[in-house]
Amino acid sequence: MWYLKERVKHAVRFRHKRGYGVHSPFMFNLILNVIRDRERLFDYPLEWERRELLRHRERKVFRLLSRLIRYLRVERVVCLGEHAEHLVEYLSAIYQDASITSHVEEAAEADFVFLGKRQGNEMPAIDWAAFLEHEPKYLVISDIYRDKQHARLWRQLRERATVSVDMMWYGMLFFNPKIQKGKYNLII
Repeated sequence: MWYLKERVKHAVRFRHKRGYGVHSPFMFNLILNVIRDRERLFDYPLEWERRELLRHRERKVFRLLSRLIRYLRVERVVCLGEHAEHLVEYLSAIYQDASITSHVEEAAEADFVFLGKRQGNEMPAIDWAAFLEHEPKYLVISDIYRDKQHARLWRQLRERATVSVDMMWYGMLFFNPKIQKGKYNLII
């Protein structure tokens, strides 16, 4: 029942999808040109996508993450979760300027962390205080309403984040003091 209530509430409030009500120039550009890719600015490894290792929804997320790391120009990326190895291979095919790995030990020094769907019952042991020591940092969490541990982490870190983007299935947290604070609701 709680999940259904959150879905209805999110559907009613996803007004930022086309940039309406967004006053931050950084976030307006991010929503329209990176998250939605309205201008078709980014290219993808189509030969990799044709291998049919991914379903449609996973392909959308892989493309979104590739656009984010290229736009944000991060140097160290850590991908964790169910399809982490595929994501590392996909992102490495597109973006050679970053060190992209799936090792939990490197998450504290990473600039961008993706927490995908968990493979087992345990959450990866990441020192979030060490991760947030130096800014800017970026975090994308999957299943922020379905997975209890991811939901708890989402709620805890959202309060400390400069910008939070709730996309119902995924949540993005930006820890960057140079951008305007805000909480946004989108659907990808």
